[in-house]
Amino acid sequence: MLEWRVNLFKVKQLMRQLKLSFIEQILQQLNEAQRVQFNFFYRQNRKNLGVAYLWLIFFGVFGIHKFYLHKRSAWLYLLFCWTMIPALLALLDLFLLPFQLRKYNMNLAASLAEFIRELESNPHSLILIDDKLRAKRVAVVEWFAALAVVFLIILPSIAYLNMRLNAQHLEIHYKTNHFDGSQSDSSLVL
Repeated sequence: MLEWRVNLFKVKQLMRQLKLSFIEQILQQLNEAQRVQFNFFYRQNRKNLGVAYLWLIFFGVFGIHKFYLHKRSAWLYLLFCWTMIPALLALLDLFLLPFQLRKYNMNLAASLAEFIRELESNPHSLILIDDKLRAKRVAVVEWFAALAVVFLIILPSIAYLNMRLNAQHLEIHYKTNHFDGSQSDSSLVL
């Protein structure tokens, strides 16, 4: 048992070293000014595993964690969220999310280093790099659209269907005041 834990610890250390060595390899290819730019943009745009897991746990069925990783496949999760397919994929993503996040961060680092080298001589390089990184992101409009679909269409529909399936009917009783001062009882059946 102890040997298994030691091996697991060594695997985790090796994985951390591989990730760091990839970033360190990129940093070794850049000069000092480029390293500063790289560190600034990388820290600003990299994705955090904890945040990704929070999105997955609370909204995994709707694919919001895929929007966080800037994947367009998130719309398929929303499209099929009424089936159990996204729920099964979300369970699978519980295990695959660290690898997807690492791949995203490594691709970000590689493309960022390429942008920095490409725009080295340009005096407006910081603005251009930021624009290129923004072009790769999922637009804020897509985030709002996805959250609007979830909160304004899907969740109310699920709540309504749940109400209809669990109760034969919903009766609302109310009193009506008439102009002559009398009252009458009425009911509305949904």
